[in-house]
Parts: sequence; structure tokens; C-alpha cells
Amino acid sequence: MFATDRRYELHLRYWSSDGMKSNWFIGKFRTVFSDVFNGSQWIGSNSINMNQLRKTFNIESSSSITSAFAAISGIGYYELHVNGQPVDPSRKLDVGWTTYQQRTLYVSYDMTKFLTVGANAIGVFLGQGWYNRQQWIIGPGPRTELSTQYGPPRFIFHLTICLSDKSTININSDETWLGREAEHRADNVYMGTVVDYRAARPTFSTVTFFDNTSLWINASILSSPVKDGTLSLQRMPPIRAGPDALNIPDLSSIDDITTSIVESYLYGADLTKFNGVLIPIGTDYSNGQIFDLGQNFAGWCRVTRINVPSSYIVQLRHSEYRYSQGTNGIKFNGIDTENLDSIASTDTFILNGSANETIEPMFTYHGFRYLLVNGLPDVDSSQVTCYPVHTQTSLIGNFSSSSVILNQIQHNILWSQLSNTMSLPTDCPQRNERRGWMGDAGLSVDEALYNFDLIQFYLNFLTMIQDNQAADGAISDTVPFTVGFSPADPNWGTAYIKITWALYEHTGDITILQQYYTSIRAWIDCLTRQYRQTGLAHFFGHWGDWVPVAPMTNLSLISSFAYLHDVHRFINISTILNQTEDAKNYTDLYHTLAKEFHTTFYDGTLRGYADNSQAANVLALALPNVVPDEIQTTVWESLLNNIKSQNVHFTGGIVSVAQLYPLLSSNGNHDLAVQLASSTTYPSYGHMFNNPIQNATTTWETWNTLPDSAGSSLNHHMFNSIGSWFYRYLAGLHLSLAEHRIYIHPRMTFDETLLKAVSATVKTQKGLVRVAWTRAVDLLERLSMPSLSAQIVKMTVTIPTTLEGIISFDPLLKFGQCHSIYVDQKLLWKRSSLYCRQHVHTSAIDDLSLITVVNGVKQLSEVVQSGTMTLRVSSGQYQFRAVWVEKAC
Repeated sequence: MFATDRRYELHLRYWSSDGMKSNWFIGKFRTVFSDVFNGSQWIGSNSINMNQLRKTFNIESSSSITSAFAAISGIGYYELHVNGQPVDPSRKLDVGWTTYQQRTLYVSYDMTKFLTVGANAIGVFLGQGWYNRQQWIIGPGPRTELSTQYGPPRFIFHLTICLSDKSTININSDETWLGREAEHRADNVYMGTVVDYRAARPTFSTVTFFDNTSLWINASILSSPVKDGTLSLQRMPPIRAGPDALNIPDLSSIDDITTSIVESYLYGADLTKFNGVLIPIGTDYSNGQIFDLGQNFAGWCRVTRINVPSSYIVQLRHSEYRYSQGTNGIKFNGIDTENLDSIASTDTFILNGSANETIEPMFTYHGFRYLLVNGLPDVDSSQVTCYPVHTQTSLIGNFSSSSVILNQIQHNILWSQLSNTMSLPTDCPQRNERRGWMGDAGLSVDEALYNFDLIQFYLNFLTMIQDNQAADGAISDTVPFTVGFSPADPNWGTAYIKITWALYEHTGDITILQQYYTSIRAWIDCLTRQYRQTGLAHFFGHWGDWVPVAPMTNLSLISSFAYLHDVHRFINISTILNQTEDAKNYTDLYHTLAKEFHTTFYDGTLRGYADNSQAANVLALALPNVVPDEIQTTVWESLLNNIKSQNVHFTGGIVSVAQLYPLLSSNGNHDLAVQLASSTTYPSYGHMFNNPIQNATTTWETWNTLPDSAGSSLNHHMFNSIGSWFYRYLAGLHLSLAEHRIYIHPRMTFDETLLKAVSATVKTQKGLVRVAWTRAVDLLERLSMPSLSAQIVKMTVTIPTTLEGIISFDPLLKFGQCHSIYVDQKLLWKRSSLYCRQHVHTSAIDDLSLITVVNGVKQLSEVVQSGTMTLRVSSGQYQFRAVWVEKAC
């Protein structure tokens, strides 16, 4: 076992099977303190707005400093300064938001380089953050809790200094610290900040600081925010602002076959080439000077080089969109704040009159694209710099295609995901909400893990869900529980099992399943008790298939879908963990539920489920063994006919659309899936950036936010589920890291004009995975079979070391069959004779003999009925070419 509060250095080198050895990898880490805040107190003030505190101390020793480590927790937020320097300048809105009374996070810093023998000074800024009592409750929720449990900001601090003579010095937070109200007179996550720069004391954390105009008083001992919970080390990365927030590695393709890939998109800032700051792309005047940042995002702005007299007041206001052209010749050109609801989202600054002054808010953030500056005569665009703010992460995935529509959807997904990654997955960044809605989190988690390194982020959220769980197993609609219901709507509560499963798939780490197994079972048992009381016919629910186009279908059917989904997934987990009794019991339960779902909700007269809506039939078909074999065709016809009757549009909401695309692609309707995804007319993803009001650069809250629902958010991630389909079905990239395998099975449209090429890269914990494919009509002369229709697909694949690849090729023609496969320009296999595939009715899988031995290629097989060809390969990079023909019968 590792000792507490010790530093370790790990040296690692590996040898490959061919005898090559790697360079040394060196990692350093330190274990946590055994009693991290021994002797420290939570301090602040109940009598004044004490949001700036300082402490001086001496290191009186002839010995040198060998190490110094600090631990701090400040709530709502804090910023730490030592000897005149911010300890971590880009770290913002720290610590992460939690249910403070159950678990409050703390952070540890290596302070060695900041301290010196002799006099030293420490300074702390405090912000209200989510410990603020002024929080809006939209809809139902525990309304009294915040006003009774939360209060003024406070922090706890401990510093341990180790000297070369083996002695230690400890500095604690206590009543000897001095504090006052700093220049940020008020701060609120929703309302914004009020900053009076006349009161700024920029040298407050220096030893020589002296202030003869402010009253600094001793801090008071305040109660701990933790009631029956714990103080825990914050293991997830912090929220950061600017260039440090997002690491962007080179994920570009290394092959030359993707000439059909359109690397461009339509609107917004390219995240793959982003430098961490946004600057205006345009400016004009309407009730002040308006700057267009060209991209919707979460964060704030800095305005520099301001030269005005003291006491000038400047306001920065934020908006996602502007008023549109009015009727009867009336123009409305200003910013539109309708969707902010009842909050101001305004930062107010009182300037001190110094030369080239800079204004920037503290302890707040906004969701916006447009910045309105009031109070300054004229601001040049070069004075405005804006910073996207989110939990620190790396861009580990890259998806692009031959379709600018799909590329723009991917662009919008990335930005809306980052905008709502704020120590927990929030729903939106602009209005009086910004909550940890479980429904949103569960729907987007798979997409998020393909695109970003958010493992620790979601593990932290799982722990928060577990903390919030009631004794009867109930979990809540939001975490922390501030809005909604407990027990949660089943389609919101399902986020618990969805996030757990997604983390397992993306890491292969079985301990994640083990850690949350009992808690997830308790949630499913909670649902089962609800079911025993009502049956599926009246199963409870609150939100349903949220924001659909068509009227919402049977609420109990939608909730039952989530219940059955969770039970079925829990059977998977039980099997993996060898929990055989649970696997049997919940399998029996699922069989009962599957039969009841069908008998309860199927309407033979309508030839579909419930009201025969698209959403109802999609959810029924997405559940294993629910729709009997004898009516599968009937239900599918009802669904497809309904979609066609809506001019090839889907009319469901966030729950059903998440199931729609995988369902279509997995059941012979991939052309329709791509057609729906590529649509630019209402309702569709493409309509969000093809409408007369504003071309979206993030995903909207509703299909018709503009112009019909101007009060809704333009930056939501609950519709981002389609991003998972991009990776899993268009690129065909399925991770099975626990099995040490990568499955690559891109689905192909029979209409080659729908999608001609796709490229995807994912940096997994096992290494970089790449797949890139392009298709074209082959030259018939080369095949010496001019009477046949023929097409080819070229595909480059990279499988990381230690993993195996299962590579599948789907037919490019409706009744096509594979004619030949080439690997790295070598003929691997060729069909000796053709047959009429439309007359084949067998589920047989044939192993095929290879013509050429190619290093790494282990096996080739064919699913006779579907025509799918599958290769099993070792790690490495491969270039494939599969030729498909269709024989006239």
C-alpha cells in the first residue's frame, strides 16, 4: 500500500513482440493526505460580504524548502494566490459543484515553487457559485433546501511545508486570517457580476501589501457545508478558461483515400483548429455596440485598452440571438434576451480611471454568441477577446464526411457538449437553469466519450448520483437534486445505467461496473416496486418523449421503454460480473415485461403501438424480444409509412430520436437514416442551421427553437445522441476494449450519392483507432464483366497494439455480393462464381479460403443472407479494397 502524503515517481518501458523497446515513460504522482485539513476551520463571514482574504507567515529556518503542498476547498468558488501570483491562472469556477452537504470537493496544489524562506503571503478570492441561495427553480423541486442549507461563501485551507532539516510547518485557515469585501461586489452564476475596480487591491497577496483605505477584519469560523457526508479530493480535471481548457492533438487522417471528405462545415469556429479564444467577426450598433463572436458558446469576455475617467460604468450583456426583421416595415436589430427568462446575464463594471484598463468578470459565466457593450463610446473589435469555459478536456475524436450537413451537425454537437461540461453535465448555459438534468446526460454520454476525454468527469457524476440516491433506491431527475422529481422519470433515471455502461465500453474497466452495481440494482428495484403497483399500462412518468413535433405519445409506454431498457442492460452487467442469480432473476423479469409491453400497448387496429406514432413504434422495435416475429413486418411498415407521410421527417422527441438512427441502420433502412440525418427542412438537425433567423453553431433545445420557440435554448446537448450514430454506424467504430477488440462495421447506403466518404479517429485508452472509407463506381473493363453493376469501397483501418480488429464490409448494392477483396494492394480473396442473392434465405456464415497470406489477416467469413464480409485482423494499419457486383437474375 502507498503511504499517505508521499511523492512517487514511476518509470515504465515496454518491449514489443519483435524485440523493439520503447523509450522510458516517467510519471509522477502523490498520495492524498491522511487527515487533509487537520486543525483547519471553514472561515468567512456572516456579517459582511467577505470575499477576499489574506494571511502572512514566516518560514524562519536556515534549511531550504524541500516541498510544500496545499489543500483547499472554497464554496461556491475560490481562486488561490500566493506571493502576488495566481497559483493556477486558467483554473476557474473551482471547486466542482456537488450536493455539498453530502460531498464537498477539495483541491491539492504543489506550492513548492511559490514559497520562499522568510516572509510569505497567501490570498483567496471567494465567489457565491452554486452555494448561493438565489437559485431559480423551474418546475417542481426541493424549493426550501437551498435557502435553509446554503449561505455566504467560505473556504478551508491547509498548507504543509517540509524543510530539509526534516521539520514541517503547517498553515491553517482560522480566525487569524483577515478579510474584506473585494472589488467584485456581487457575483451570481445567473445574474452576472458587479465589479468596482476602484476597490481593487491587486497586490493583496504580497508580503508588502498595505491598505489604508479598506477595513480588513478577522474572519469568522463558519459551519462546514458537509453535514453527513465527506470532503473528497476532486479527481476530475478543473473548469478552465481559454487555451488551457481544451487540448487538441493531431487526429488527422494518415491515408490518401479520403479525397471525397469535405473537411469544411458551414458556420462557427472550427474546434479542431481552435486556439482557445474567440474574437468578433462583426460589429454594429443597436442600443449600444454589438459584437458577433460567430459561435455560440459558454464563457465570458474581456475588454482591454479602456481609457475613461474614474467611476465610468460599463455593462456587458449577452445573448444567443438577435431580433429578426419585424412586420410592417418595423426593424428590431438589438439583442434578444427572451430565452434568458428572468435573469440578467449582465456584467457591470465601475472603472477606476487608470490608463488602458481591462474589464473581465469573476465567478460567473454566460451562454451567448452576441455581446452588447453599453457605456463606452466606441470599442474596436481588437479590444474584445472571449473565452470558452468548460471542464478541461482533450479532443480525442474526429469525425468528418463527404456531407457538409453531417459535418455541421458534428460541429454543433462538439460546441454544445463543451458548453454544458461544467464539472457536471448541465442542460444549457444561458438561462435560469443550468442543472444536472439526468435525461440530457444519459442521451449524450456515448457521443461525448467518442469526442472528448471525459472519463473522470463522468465518474465524478456517477458518484454524485450515488450520493443522491435515497434509501429506497430512488434517484432524482437532476443531480444535485434541485429541480424535478424523485423517483426520477425512468427516461431520466436511466442515465445512471447508461453512463456506467458507456464508461465500461469506452475503457474496458470492469471495476466501474462493480463499483455501481449494487446502487444500480437498487434503482431498478425501485422501478420494479412502482411497476408492481400499476403495471406497465399506468407506469409512472413525468417528461415523456420530451419536445416532440407530433403530440406526445402514451406516457406510460415511453416510461416503460426506459424500464425495460434498464432491466435488459442490467442483465448484461450481471452476466459480465458473474452474478448468475441476478442474471437469472432479471432475465425472468424481462421476459414478463416484454410480453406485457406488447399486450398492453399494441393496437391491432392501428397496426402499431399506442397511437401508432413514429415514437411509439420506434421505442417498441428498439427493445429486444418485445415485438413478436409475426408482426415485425407490420410494425415496420407502419413506421416507415408514417415517416414517408411526413415528407421523410421524424416527429418524435429526444428519447425516440436517440433510438431511431441505430434502429434504422441495423435493420436494412440505412439509406433512410442517412436521408433523415441529411435533411435541412423542418423538423431536422439541418433545419437548425438552415432557417431564416439564425444558422445554428450549437444544437438547439427544440426542433423549432427559431422562429417558433424563441424562449428556448439554442445550446442544448440532449439531441446530441445522433453523434454516437456517426461513430458507430457511419464510421462503424464499436469499442470492445474489455475483449481487447475493435469492431469496425460501417453501414453503407445503396444510393451512393447519399454519402460517399467518412473518416473517423478516436484516441482510446488502448491507442489510436482510425477508419476512413470512400466509395465509387468501379471501372467495369477491369472486371471483364461489363454486364454487371459494380461498386467498390476503399477503407483504411488502424488497430492499436494489443487489440484485435473485426472488420466488416456491407454490400454496396441491394442484392450485391462481394466479388473480391484486396489488402495493401494484394488480392486477398476472389469469388469463383456468382449467385442470385435475393433468393438466398439462410443464416449461415461461411469461412472462406484466402488466396494470399497477408501479415496480420487471420480469417475471412461471409454472412450468406446479408452478404456481409468480415475479416479478423491483428493490430496494425491496413488498406482494403472490396469490389461488389450485382448479378441480374
